[in-house]
Amino acid sequence: MPSDVTSPSTEASETPIIEPPSVKLIVRLFLIPLIIVAVAVGIMFLIGLMAGQTPSFDEALTRLKSPGGQRTADWLIGPGSKQRYLDAKALVDQMKKPEGMSEAERIKISDELIDLVTNYTKPDEGEVQHFMLLALGRSWQKAPRQGAMDSAEAVASREKTLATLMAFAKKPELATRKAAILAMAYLAGWEQAREAFPLLLEKLRDEKEDLDVRLAAATVLGPLAKSSDTQVIDALRETMRDTAPEDAELVWASALSLAELNQTDSADTILKLLDRKELADLQYFDRETDPQHPVFRKLSEDEQLRILINTMIGAKNLQLPQVQQKLQDLAKNDPSPRVRAAGMQILEPQINADTRR
Repeated sequence: MPSDVTSPSTEASETPIIEPPSVKLIVRLFLIPLIIVAVAVGIMFLIGLMAGQTPSFDEALTRLKSPGGQRTADWLIGPGSKQRYLDAKALVDQMKKPEGMSEAERIKISDELIDLVTNYTKPDEGEVQHFMLLALGRSWQKAPRQGAMDSAEAVASREKTLATLMAFAKKPELATRKAAILAMAYLAGWEQAREAFPLLLEKLRDEKEDLDVRLAAATVLGPLAKSSDTQVIDALRETMRDTAPEDAELVWASALSLAELNQTDSADTILKLLDRKELADLQYFDRETDPQHPVFRKLSEDEQLRILINTMIGAKNLQLPQVQQKLQDLAKNDPSPRVRAAGMQILEPQINADTRR
């Protein structure tokens, strides 16, 4: 602005001499605020560290029995919701290694989780309830070199665990049914798990049931059943012969469970799922990206890797030369380190046996 302009001479003659600021003024203006900011940052850092620490099983369990956040439309809101999610995930993560749990600990943990999932979780809490169901299944997941764990109390605990999962598998909420059925897979190897067969076969054969639930049933029947369970094998063969393009994933899951049960008629589908070129051309009915307008699309790279590794795990039981050779080829030559590592882990028992000969 013109009024802001003054001549250098006028400015020099009228400007008072400015003395240097005193030490007291410097402390007041700069050092004290700096200390305050540093303390605040330090407190926030400590709070962040505390929030980021993984809670113990008992801490997570206790907090999950307190009211959490609420859901608005499809979103959880409030810090309570986030904390419940983190606590639920922490429980599942801590249950991933059941080797150190004794029979008494498993009984206690399963009772606590049954109480928690039945009385303190709701289906509208996002994934909290689903995590709890998976943790409940893991409470009786068999571990290598564990004892028999066949006391009357242990058997009763497994029966109670399975009954709880079966009850949730009948709930009206789709995601709850799916999570409960998938959690049953962790009971593989226990005789009590066979009590779930009628329900799983009903879900598998029910064409009115959501495809995700049928997929879950097909997936868990392989680990739970034996090669002598003809009723299970017949049902899986029926769904493996499904020709509807929309049900391609169901065909794959059924073939994988049949491979786990060493049923050779699954070989064609299994070899296709073990072939990278075939996987790159496969399409499935995408119902999640836009549920209102589902479309067929090809598998992403991550989806291909996941299917490839899962198929390798199931196919190790399929005693056909061409399948076993394919597993060896993938373990040695696949471009993905993840696939090669999975292959070596799958073949490790066979490699060790060959070495001892």
